[in-house]
Amino acid sequence: MMRLRPYKPCDGDIVASWLTDEKTFAMWSACRYQYPLTGEQINARLDGARDNPCEFMMTALDDSGRPVGYFLLRNADWEAGSIHIGFIVVDANQRGKGYGKQMLALAKQYCFEILGMKRMTLGVFHINRRAMECYEKMGFRPYATDEETFDFHGREWKVIEMECLACVF
Repeated sequence: MMRLRPYKPCDGDIVASWLTDEKTFAMWSACRYQYPLTGEQINARLDGARDNPCEFMMTALDDSGRPVGYFLLRNADWEAGSIHIGFIVVDANQRGKGYGKQMLALAKQYCFEILGMKRMTLGVFHINRRAMECYEKMGFRPYATDEETFDFHGREWKVIEMECLACVF
């Protein structure tokens, strides 16, 4: 049974170890961090999130309590009941085992039932088909494509904006 808990500084090096190649790193972060990723970079984000009531860093744990996933909830709009989930990643050695779906199910439960949100959004690059399929299986639907693109070594990546409404749980 997977569990969620707030991210801890000891998770930083573990999460960073899952993003070892530049393309996967870029798809995960849109280069908002510096490659190669370090735990210190992720922990710096935690320093800012601690005092931000609209941002939550979360770690997913497997049955033994070992971190197997991570995501960030941000831009919580308490009046509109909307929150954005991003920086979603599963341990590279654990992919294909359903952890991504389990983690998203727990994230949705947390956002909709605990935080009282009505809508979750996320952005995914159009080339990341595997992630997009996972998100769609978990009730997220595309609603927009960003006009701006992300350049990765001369290739233009489009961001597909997706949303999941509380009634699709």
